[in-house]
Amino acid sequence: MRKIAMYGKGGIGKSTTCQNLVAGLTEMGKKVMVVGCDPKGDSTRLLLGGLNQHTVLDTLREEGEDVDLEDIRKTGFGGTLCTESGGIGYSGRPGSGYALVFSGKTISF
Repeated sequence: MRKIAMYGKGGIGKSTTCQNLVAGLTEMGKKVMVVGCDPKGDSTRLLLGGLNQHTVLDTLREEGEDVDLEDIRKTGFGGTLCTESGGIGYSGRPGSGYALVFSGKTISF
């Protein structure tokens, strides 16, 4: 299993880069999961066909701790697993990060 993290200030193209990288890995047959840390949910919106996914934090606030995995994880483009944590960014400032988790033997970085 490999993990990739993308983070930085707002407006630098993290969401676009994340979604294009995920699409490419998926097209190569990789199993990919995206964990978005953006309160706006931008890292998974296009992968989910425009759906604005409910965040983990919002779900826990509204439903309490008894939450099923299906409540916080959706399946998107090419079988990509998507979840949004709903974080506030790093150091409380605008901006965010994303983590991609995927399996496979043919990708090297």
